[in-house]
Amino acid sequence: MGPTITGPALDEIPGFDFAEWLKNTVSERDYVVMKMDVEGTEFNLIPRLIETGAICLIDEIFLECHYNRWQKCCPGERCSKYQKTYGQCLDLFISLRARGVLVHEWW
Repeated sequence: MGPTITGPALDEIPGFDFAEWLKNTVSERDYVVMKMDVEGTEFNLIPRLIETGAICLIDEIFLECHYNRWQKCCPGERCSKYQKTYGQCLDLFISLRARGVLVHEWW
């Protein structure tokens, strides 16, 4: 008999500092377009990009912002997977636009 798994199996995924990678990979002369779908981590990643100055290297973002939207399958219920509101997503878009980044909401 094999080992017993108690609870969901988790895959460990190695991470890296995206802001530092970006700063080491592109220059201000490059036109950088990014598609960002990071399952709610955008609320941590974008402030990190701003804090490090790496945001200045990004010209355009297609951003899927994850929030507690209404469930398609269950009328009247919100998705409990994400705690942010749509208003917080809009604030994120506004903060990017204020820094000169073209932002497109991606679904």
